[in-house]
Amino acid sequence: MAEAAHAPAFLRSQDFEIAAVADASPKRLQAAQALFPGARAYADAQSLYAAEKLDFVDIATPPHLHYAQCLEALGRRLHVLCEKPLVFSAREFEALKAESLSRKRALFPVHNWKYAPPLMKMHELLRSGAVGELRHLELHVLRRKPAAVAGKGGGNWRTDRAKAGGGILVDHGWHNLYLLSWLMGSAPAGMDAVLHPPHGAADEEATCLLRFAKPPATALMHLSWRAPLRAQWGLAYGRSGSLELQDDRLVLRRGEEPPRTFQFAQKLSAGSAHPEWFAAMLPDFRAALASPAEPSPTLAEAGICAELIERAYRPQPAEALRR
Repeated sequence: MAEAAHAPAFLRSQDFEIAAVADASPKRLQAAQALFPGARAYADAQSLYAAEKLDFVDIATPPHLHYAQCLEALGRRLHVLCEKPLVFSAREFEALKAESLSRKRALFPVHNWKYAPPLMKMHELLRSGAVGELRHLELHVLRRKPAAVAGKGGGNWRTDRAKAGGGILVDHGWHNLYLLSWLMGSAPAGMDAVLHPPHGAADEEATCLLRFAKPPATALMHLSWRAPLRAQWGLAYGRSGSLELQDDRLVLRRGEEPPRTFQFAQKLSAGSAHPEWFAAMLPDFRAALASPAEPSPTLAEAGICAELIERAYRPQPAEALRR
């Protein structure tokens, strides 16, 4: 993700300069040096911190490392940009948030899907009241298999529950949970989840029903790594209309009016890196750096995601069947 999404955006940015890179893999470190020939290279973060004077760090490591690496960087009074999932639990989230506020340093999760053109337009239409008061939202993500990871020979951490924090509910669910909250305009009041497989191994499919109080509405999220196709779609409807998300287009329907179609250049399901979305996110990261004492809405979204996913993975007590 760092090579395919973060690096292209930073290389084009006029606001940020990558001064140093660190990676435990010699091959990955060499690749980073090729991308940023002027940056100094280190085999680990501690060596980098000892030698460099930095403003921020960009963390794009496997998820099980995020909490400790964010905590260390904040402790060194550095601003932090971190890939999702930010953390594995609500406890970890609160600890990072407290450290961020204490050190007066920004903690900004990479919630780049909010900057995808179809989803930005969907948000604009819903917030403008195009379908009236929202009553129901749906987001569906179908994949044949998990996305590949950088490096070879170490397996895919996305399917290693200890490293990924779960399965598809973390990998795709984190994105779609903050999207549902953002599109709805409020945090969910609760969520019920059905996972397959339900326990032990990393989940490959997840179906979640979310309840919202303001407005009183529901949302459905379905995610799969076992689908026969790669696709993405969604639905929103309110009291006066509906909005269909069909991967690379939106269709707005209102009563007897002719449908309005909004076409986009790229499908949401095309690729996994999306450097253009990351680039579109950077101005908001820059704004967060200017006001570190005020937690960003993006950080609040991460807290919602962490709490809902932690609850979904929590073992549920068996209930007796009632006749």
